Amino acid sequence: MDIIKRLREEHDELQTVFSNMLNSEIDDPESYGKGFIDLMIAVESHERAEEQTIYALLGTDLDIRPIALQSLEEHRIMRQLMRDLAEMEITEEVWLPRLVVANNMLSLHIQIEEGNILPLIEQIYDQDMREKLDRDFESAHRATVQQLRS
Repeated sequence: MDIIKRLREEHDELQTVFSNMLNSEIDDPESYGKGFIDLMIAVESHERAEEQTIYALLGTDLDIRPIALQSLEEHRIMRQLMRDLAEMEITEEVWLPRLVVANNMLSLHIQIEEGNILPLIEQIYDQDMREKLDRDFESAHRATVQQLRS
């Protein structure tokens, strides 16, 4: 698979899971919390895999490095938001508004990535390299999920 296709698919999946969380009632905080942990793992494993593959590669190009650094900073802030949410009680009044902010940050990051980063990857790297990036991404993603779940 081409890394661009995979990233777009994963972005859609992450946005769907976020949307489902935001549209779900918190009738059972324990079950809702487990869903949040699954979302947190999905976001973090996606970000780490991007960092180890596309951003590691893009960061070596001095002209593109500032864009890569911006994305890495967005990842750092997103992980911190998710960790802050994980440390709070889901029933706290500010929990849901913070989840909305995290969702908005993710949506903006995806828009920037799909509007700027993915076209750069398509322009700079040929099909073989994009497929290699995809394999590397998938491997890093799986390893991170396994690490976070243990």
